[in-house]
Amino acid sequence: MRAQLFLLLLLIPELSLATSLKVVSEAWAPYIFEQDGELRGIDYETVQQVLARLGHSSEWELVPWKRAMLSVSSGRADAILDILPTSARRQQLIFPAEYLSRNDSVLFYARKHPHPYNNLQSLRGLTLGVAPGYSYGSPAFMAADYFTREAAPSIEANLLKLLSQRIDLAVVDRRAGLHVRKQLNLQEQIGFDPQPIGSGKLYLAFHRGEGKLELSQAFSAELTQFKGSENYQRILTKYGLQESEN
Repeated sequence: MRAQLFLLLLLIPELSLATSLKVVSEAWAPYIFEQDGELRGIDYETVQQVLARLGHSSEWELVPWKRAMLSVSSGRADAILDILPTSARRQQLIFPAEYLSRNDSVLFYARKHPHPYNNLQSLRGLTLGVAPGYSYGSPAFMAADYFTREAAPSIEANLLKLLSQRIDLAVVDRRAGLHVRKQLNLQEQIGFDPQPIGSGKLYLAFHRGEGKLELSQAFSAELTQFKGSENYQRILTKYGLQESEN
């Protein structure tokens, strides 16, 4: 009996480390999205497995991006999925050393109304469809004032606006845009320029609360190991990706 009590006392500190974390993001296939009532996606499944290996359960909420940012910065959520680091965001949030995925923001266009892209100056006078609250990994793009940015609530909305000529181009993450284009069966009507206007890395960033720095460090170390596992390769293969793309 005394031996059993001793073992229980040894286990208590370990059990106290296992907490439930609230993670927020915006639906953004193929990184995170809902299908048949279940969450799926490359980065969603990766984070789920890494947190489980650290002994944490997680509660997920998909909301518009601005609301997700407000939730994590205010502490109503513990972490936000698939965020690009900026100097302002690094002051608000804790970014692990290891990233989840690479992000390339490219220009999608209607094949009947192409607009060749050479540099930002080639966008002068055009109207570009964007998503509210996104930085696109390019301060120069965000600062430019010689074209119009028109926000839409989803990638689907922006691609459809291309077909109706309500916008000239749509700025979309390459993987996400290709995923939605395929879902809408618009491969013949919509193309994209492979040259990115901005690139970056997507992270799981944590609220600056008690214990979150240590959690981000543990998450980074575990994610680095997980990327070398067969489970990670299975996730990439499931969504038609190769290790070199990540």
